[in-house]
Amino acid sequence: MPENAKQEKMHSEDFVQFLSFASALVRALEHDREDRIVIDPFVEPLTRQIAPQLGPRMEKWTKSLSHPENYFSIRTRYLDEAIAGRSGDISQVVLFRAGLDTRAYRLEALNGCQVFEVDQNFALFEHKVSALDEIKAPLIPDQHEIVVADVNDFNWEEKLLSAGFNSSIPTFWGLEGQTMYLDRASNVALLKTIDILSATGSEIWGDVGGHALQEGGVLAFKQVDELSQAELGMHLFKLGEDDAIHGVFSELPWELELQADLGKAGSHFGRVWEPVVSTTDNVPVPFSFVHGVKK
Repeated sequence: MPENAKQEKMHSEDFVQFLSFASALVRALEHDREDRIVIDPFVEPLTRQIAPQLGPRMEKWTKSLSHPENYFSIRTRYLDEAIAGRSGDISQVVLFRAGLDTRAYRLEALNGCQVFEVDQNFALFEHKVSALDEIKAPLIPDQHEIVVADVNDFNWEEKLLSAGFNSSIPTFWGLEGQTMYLDRASNVALLKTIDILSATGSEIWGDVGGHALQEGGVLAFKQVDELSQAELGMHLFKLGEDDAIHGVFSELPWELELQADLGKAGSHFGRVWEPVVSTTDNVPVPFSFVHGVKK
């Protein structure tokens, strides 16, 4: 591999780590709230070392979005609830973008399960395991497997199967924060592979941001996208859909339901939500949560 290609790959991995730690810091904000809707005592050990350096870089971003933890916490809680409310026949769970995900340590609904955590960045897994081993955090699932794989690679599923994934039993697939980083073709390829790997009765959960997210109409996300363009020379957000049920998830021949739409004002788990308004056309931006079942 040419030296410049190596540097570009490393640079890309560094950016992945930046995003993951930024999300973790936002989760820490949520846990520190008295009215928290997500309890995550394990996120602070993950961010303890990086917080002094990353905190100032996030300050401008957080100022442009009042209480940035609201969106991420509501999203996290909806996936938590979907996992807890899954069919009793499902004991196999796959979580994508799971490098710093702590559900295997905090979500009792995973008791008795085999959990596969998928992320392209080995360093994130390594940091998480080291930090949580240090505080002797116990794992909740019966089995816990780490799968280092990039879903943009055509053979990512081979790594999942090699880790012990069983395609003959129902699976719960968690795609939190996944679709927005893939273009439509890559999302379709991912979903079709998931369909092939899924037995009848499998469930899926995913989130989709509106068109404004992709078009730079959400200021907080636009700033991160501009950072991606400056550092990597590419847009970060590659998919935005205002109608999630009839969008990319409709490529799955599954029974789909809209779990929630943050394009409308409301209360979610007791947390008041006011829609994010697009800076381009001054209309609310939908952030949708989709749940599906393979019949």
